[in-house]
Parts: sequence; structure tokens; C-alpha cells
Amino acid sequence: MKKNADRFLTATYCDDIRQESGNKLSLMGCYQGELIVSKVPVALPKLCVYASVWTPKEQPFKSLIIRIVQGDDVELARIELPEAGLAEAAQIRDETATKNAVSTAIAFAPFVIEKSTSLRLVATTEEGEIIGPRLLIKVAPGQTLAAPPTLRSAPPKARAAKKKPVKVKAASAASKRSR
Repeated sequence: MKKNADRFLTATYCDDIRQESGNKLSLMGCYQGELIVSKVPVALPKLCVYASVWTPKEQPFKSLIIRIVQGDDVELARIELPEAGLAEAAQIRDETATKNAVSTAIAFAPFVIEKSTSLRLVATTEEGEIIGPRLLIKVAPGQTLAAPPTLRSAPPKARAAKKKPVKVKAASAASKRSR
């Protein structure tokens, strides 16, 4: 039997995620598989990812790492959930639920795009990897490389942040749901 066969990973790529009153999240400017820019390089003010990893309630996660990877191998973000957090997430409040989820929101601000590429979400559990949705980042056809000052106008921190993965504190980033 295939490992992680009953588990799955969802993601919404968007411009912003806002915490609303009543414990609600609003996802603004959701992308539907592609993000198209008119020129490169360009710095988007923000790019967010809302991710959920689902598992059957009888098969709680023993270990869980959520990563966002650009292209083939550049890790932009990595969230390692501690064992205590996974144990808490396994406590289902709805007895009719058949699945349990661990969810997180990740924001890159600013997000620098230098060329056409892709982002993908990957979760690693005690049973192996689960591959989630991709976001294709494309330069509109017929567009040319923008003048370098566009990139220089972005804060120096933005250029440096692209090289290092973002480590997100799991205790504040992860939430749980059941379905």
C-alpha cells in the first residue's frame, strides 16, 4: 500500500491573509494556478500561502514538516511542528469528524520575482512526502527584462531574504481543524 495514501495537502496562494473578528480568515487576491507579471525583476508587496495537511482521525501525524520550495530545490520556508503540537492537533472536538487537519499561513513580504518559476508545497510525515499544489509564476509573453533599478528599489532585506529559508515558529503558525 502507498504511504500517506489517505493523507492530502491543500494550499491557497494569495496576495494577503487577514485575521477577521469571529476567528475568521479572509484570503485576498487568490491565484488560480498561475501568477503572471508584466516584467521582471519585480517585488510584490506580499505573497501568502494558506496550507492544510489532512489525515484520517485514526492516523494522527507523528512527525510533520511543511515546506515551500521554489523551482526544483530552493527552500523558501520550512515549518517543523513539534511532537506536542501534533498531539494537541490530534485531539478532535467533533466526534463525527473523519479527518483532522493541521493548517498554517505563511507570508513573504516583499516577494521578489526575477524570472519565470514555480512554487510548490511539500509536507513530510513519518510515512514520507505529500506533494501539494503548485503556483506557476510566469512573465507575460512579449515582455522584456525590466531595468535593474526596479529590484534596487526593493528594500535590501527583501533581496537577502530570498536566499534564506524562512523558519516559522510552529506554535504560533499552526492551527487545527477537523472535518
